[in-house]
Amino acid sequence: MAVMPIARDDVAHLARLSRMDLAEAELDHLAAQLDVIISAVARVQEVAVEGVPPTSHAVPLVNVFRDDVE
Repeated sequence: MAVMPIARDDVAHLARLSRMDLAEAELDHLAAQLDVIISAVARVQEVAVEGVPPTSHAVPLVNVFRDDVE
């Protein structure tokens, strides 16, 4: 799956929607960072997970809170 690079104009549009005032240098910097993040997410999505049961934690969790006492 090919990932299209994030354009500086896309970052500027997102900044406007978020009501963020970003400098020109910040737009270029964030475009490059978002491109790396989206590429990493695309690589994770390529992992074959068929037959792997969903898990929330690798080890069992136990509630460590004490009982409520009035």
